[in-house]
Amino acid sequence: MISNRLLVCVLIFSVLVVWSHWNLFSFGVYALGFNTTLFWIGVALILYGVDTTYSVKRDWVWVIPISLIGLSYSLYENPWLKLISLFLLPLIVGVFCAYSHFRERRNLVWNGKLLRAISGRCFKPLSVVSKVVVDVVNRSILPTSTLHNGTLVRVLRGVAILIPLSIVVLMLLSSADAAFGEIVLRGVRTVLTAMSWLMILKLVLSSLLTIVLLSMAIAWSGVVDYEESLELKTIDGLVAGIVLGGLLFIYIAFLYLQLDNLVIEELPENYREAELMVKSGFWQLFLLAVLNTGLFFIVYRKTAWLAQWVLRVFIIASSLLMVSAAWKVGLYSYTFGLSYEKFFACYTALFALGVLLYLVSASFSTDLRNVVKSIAFAALWGYAVATISPIERIIFHANLYFAQQSNTRITVSQLTQLSLDVMADVDAVYSTRLADSAYDQQVWRKWRWRQKNQLCNRAWYEMNLSVINGCR
Repeated sequence: MISNRLLVCVLIFSVLVVWSHWNLFSFGVYALGFNTTLFWIGVALILYGVDTTYSVKRDWVWVIPISLIGLSYSLYENPWLKLISLFLLPLIVGVFCAYSHFRERRNLVWNGKLLRAISGRCFKPLSVVSKVVVDVVNRSILPTSTLHNGTLVRVLRGVAILIPLSIVVLMLLSSADAAFGEIVLRGVRTVLTAMSWLMILKLVLSSLLTIVLLSMAIAWSGVVDYEESLELKTIDGLVAGIVLGGLLFIYIAFLYLQLDNLVIEELPENYREAELMVKSGFWQLFLLAVLNTGLFFIVYRKTAWLAQWVLRVFIIASSLLMVSAAWKVGLYSYTFGLSYEKFFACYTALFALGVLLYLVSASFSTDLRNVVKSIAFAALWGYAVATISPIERIIFHANLYFAQQSNTRITVSQLTQLSLDVMADVDAVYSTRLADSAYDQQVWRKWRWRQKNQLCNRAWYEMNLSVINGCR
């Protein structure tokens, strides 16, 4: 049930959100700053206002990383991560808000059945949208005791009746008297000119956002009744052994043939060749790691001991492939310079390697591990830590260090692709390490001018701490 106070608060909040994020359509992710952090704080308050069973003390393991992701908008520019979080954070909030309402959730095994139940809960707001719309309309039109015995509603009804009747009367009078008709026409034109269609669009979007937020808060409240399936389904050990054994033979053959190239000392001289070798090889091996993880979930503890041993060797072989991919990406970053893509490739490789090592540990454990849950929470924390890290400063200083080495091919001027996050660092080392030539001085002066003129003139709520520091 929606209270009048909740409806008014959510409507005012939605109006403020739409107004403060409007430049997202023109400035992109650079319009996201303090306003987005405040938005997620407001969403949290709305969810808690409808359902007070949320508890930071009990749910800290997912509340803290989600809070860090929301806070990251107020810390750094990180334009690439802002774009990802813009779409990923609502999904994360939906999944873990849904999970928090399952009974005895700490003891639940994350399997296909539970994941389907969580997905259904995430999309439940779609089923209550119509009810929320009807409730909001009824509270706006029907008289209630909280609105001075319906006085306001009666006034609105009178205005609603007056408007169409006034239009009819004005049309009749205008046709009867040309002079009066001209006055009415000028008045209508003045009203239409003064009317801001942009403001009307903002009000419409604010109303839609109000409906969405109320639907989320209502649909995600209440305890979820879920019966866990305690029986562990078994699969044919012979079939699993043949599949895993065949794939393991292929991996061992690949490792044997590529033994000299698993950990290389240097990359090809040609940049395109090095890029093709590292990028294509990395993502293909990463997809293999994902495939192998999926096979682990299917076979884990569902076959006889022999197939389980094949599974362990299988995962170890996958780990060796991932080590090779991580080493090549690291060498590529060292030789040609670190970038957003290379940073997250390294980050992803290390995470995937950690997951594979965890799977090896789980396969030797005597207890049944909640593997999917552990990986999900590890991924959540890993992404949260990345969002609050000064990634562009790490890239900047790493490339400055790599550029000083004799066996690297890094052009420092390429760092002008970075954002305002590194403005203070650029000023600190400009005269000693960046301005080696007149060309470099001109490049960095243009970069500083472009950053300050394009990104320092934003509204205060579109900024963050890094921008404030860089624009001083």
